[in-house]
Amino acid sequence: MTAFHQVVLLTFFTSFVCVICTEAEEPWVMVKEMGPIGYQIKSVKKIKQNPDGEESTFVSLIQAPITTTAENGEDLKLVSTQEDGLSAVYEITTVYSDISEYPSYSLTSKTEKLHVELDHLTGRDGEQTDFELNDFQLQVEKRDQAESTMYKMTIRDCEGICYFSTKIGKYTLFGFKEIRDYDDQRKYVKMGPYYGTEGNDKICSIQVNRAALRQDGVNIRSLTFLNDCQAQNLNFIYMATYGLKLI
Repeated sequence: MTAFHQVVLLTFFTSFVCVICTEAEEPWVMVKEMGPIGYQIKSVKKIKQNPDGEESTFVSLIQAPITTTAENGEDLKLVSTQEDGLSAVYEITTVYSDISEYPSYSLTSKTEKLHVELDHLTGRDGEQTDFELNDFQLQVEKRDQAESTMYKMTIRDCEGICYFSTKIGKYTLFGFKEIRDYDDQRKYVKMGPYYGTEGNDKICSIQVNRAALRQDGVNIRSLTFLNDCQAQNLNFIYMATYGLKLI
């Protein structure tokens, strides 16, 4: 082997090793292992309040993290605490009379959120105990790169779309000035590049452009991954939107 070939081979080998080192320095870190989410809907009862059917009451029993509260002031009653001491069963009552809007409630805990839209158009009364949301499993991974941070979500047993909500903006002399326009937010936070399926699982991702944030002096106050679980059959829940707080 000539000296020239030795140099070429050494250069190639060194470059290859550097690529491996670079990739090894940027592993995916597990944020949440594949498994159930923190919310389980135990039952929903629908009760008509008058013969005309213009007003009805939904009573929901939900297992949720022990720190759960109602976002919009709904009356959330503690029914029982689970043996693990980390979750509890709560009762929430929703009364509606406006048939033009889906009655709903929103729950939040330290790291998770749940927004439920009830289907008042379902003609029957009674009780339901089987819900698509209870089959939903989620895995979340995070990878920090030189100029960005990537979150990759693997979704199992939930039909719906994934997206995010964020509170982003600049600190000024008059307080925090939020960037509300979605197109403006996309410079700093956006969906992708991972999106598709792996077997029966759905994959989606969120990318945070730390370089752009730093350059423009923009701060992220919060970033929440959201996933809609839409009912596939006629039942008392029209849509359940799950949220996991990433930042």
